[in-house]
Amino acid sequence: MDSAPIPVRLTLAESTAAALAEAADDLSSACDADRFVAALDVNHRLWLTLVEVANAQDWHHLNRHLADFVVSASRTAGRGLSDERLETLVEINREVSKRLTSGRPLPAIRQRAKLAWQERGRPYGMPLDRWLIAEMERQSKVAH
Repeated sequence: MDSAPIPVRLTLAESTAAALAEAADDLSSACDADRFVAALDVNHRLWLTLVEVANAQDWHHLNRHLADFVVSASRTAGRGLSDERLETLVEINREVSKRLTSGRPLPAIRQRAKLAWQERGRPYGMPLDRWLIAEMERQSKVAH
């Protein structure tokens, strides 16, 4: 008798923390214009989703002015975005991600997120970053 693997489950905070960390890495490692614009687009969608989730879940620890800054800076498709402002976006993502982990190690959360994606997202051709955003939306609706 074969045993089925235990599915990897993530909390809403873990999915969000992993998504923010992935977006930060993608922004900081984009090596050409196309990847940079794609990373900014994902970051923009991520923060729009994060604001919706924060409102739906009554998350008070998300600073609305900070969220507005990130959404505004991310929607520029890179036009007029200085290196300093880009670094600020990356640092904001990393800081909010760290806050959402509540002291748990982020690398372990990201590894679990990748395992969950391999089970439920990758088989359908969905990239990790977009799958994490979809998970945030799904979990927010289920928890609400």
